[in-house]
Amino acid sequence: MHEIPKRFRSEYTDRLVNFTQALGDMMIQMELEFHSHLDIDRLARALALALDAEPILGCRFVKRWWRPHWERLDGAGRDVLLLAADAPEYEGFKHSSIDACAGPQIKACLLRSAEGDRLLIKVAHEVADAAGVRDIVRTISTTYGRLAREPGYRPPPNVNADRGLSQLMRLIPWHHYPGILRYYFGEYLIPVCYPLGSLHLPIDKDHDRTLEYAGRSLPADLYQGIREYGRQRGSTINDVMLASLFHAVAAASGWDRRARLRFHVTVDLRRFLPGAMAPGVCNLSGLELMNLGTDLTDDFDYTLERVSTFMRRRKKSWIGVNDLATVAPSSVLMPDSLLRKSIVSSCQWVYNHRWPYVVTNLGSIEPGDVTFDAPPAAARVLPPIEYPPAIIFSFSSYRDSLDLRVGTWPCSKGPIEDCLDQLVGVLGGLSSASPAGEPASAAAA
Repeated sequence: MHEIPKRFRSEYTDRLVNFTQALGDMMIQMELEFHSHLDIDRLARALALALDAEPILGCRFVKRWWRPHWERLDGAGRDVLLLAADAPEYEGFKHSSIDACAGPQIKACLLRSAEGDRLLIKVAHEVADAAGVRDIVRTISTTYGRLAREPGYRPPPNVNADRGLSQLMRLIPWHHYPGILRYYFGEYLIPVCYPLGSLHLPIDKDHDRTLEYAGRSLPADLYQGIREYGRQRGSTINDVMLASLFHAVAAASGWDRRARLRFHVTVDLRRFLPGAMAPGVCNLSGLELMNLGTDLTDDFDYTLERVSTFMRRRKKSWIGVNDLATVAPSSVLMPDSLLRKSIVSSCQWVYNHRWPYVVTNLGSIEPGDVTFDAPPAAARVLPPIEYPPAIIFSFSSYRDSLDLRVGTWPCSKGPIEDCLDQLVGVLGGLSSASPAGEPASAAAA
């Protein structure tokens, strides 16, 4: 078995996420609900072994003025499982932060009840994005299953995995970079900053940082209905959700038809890697700008076609690579302390001028990846949370259900709940809408 190094280099994406802790609570969580009871000892063992299977999880993030690094923790930091005494303690864990600088990079909480167990796995965003969280939970669940058959099982440590952007950048032909740069400055950076003032909900800034999650779970018939609606029109579920959110936010905000209709959309860049998988737990996500200007009518199909056309065009040309291919290389020559100050100050400035909301598809959770002797009855991913006035809208799917989740603070909870109601109303109208070719109206516009 490979010996685990005491120190690992930090990647640009690790540092970038750590910078953004000044702008929100950058953690990602997966919540699993079971109709059965888990083996507590075996679960605790599987979680501890995950810290070696993916060694970066058993580290703490060490800040330095030039280049931060990851440092392995000693054995005292390996107990990451909390057994909640009751539902309030479980919810308190859910709403608490995880400190990458203290480590380890995962924590878990188990709540037992007569109906079954609820398991929450919390991951510091510095080590992983949503796809990385799914990889982590897969490792934990696989180890949990192996321990039932082999009590002495120890997964081999993944010590040599490439976690950096280089695994992606070396796949981009050199002659594609001029086009990426041209797109970044002409169609991404300038449109997102000029004119300032993206569509926002009526939220006032507040210093109360009491975190909650607002959410809606769409039943199988509704989810199937909107999938079929998109399929008939050659659109993905991601396209349908983006178009629906434009209409929902416009309705909930009382849109004055002057604010720009813009969303930042996350992209899982593993799509470009062999097998669409990264060799190790990492952050490998980029951003695209979905910009409708001020053109939104009651015709939902018109909105959907514009969204789908844009996404199809971008998928042909290194979608999501934009800022990573342009800004990341410059970080090689900059001290980390200077890079941190420049990124945080620029982000705070644009946030104060109504930066576009983020919409993130947290992906599909496969039952086989979250099976702990039995697959859960329900599963969802909880997104990172930005401070007001910024918002991250997210959705994830499991089996035949779609889960919508948004982190809220006291000042934003009401407007976000209203927006989610509007969103469910739009989606409900689509699930019973007419086939493609006949007009479909979204009354929320």
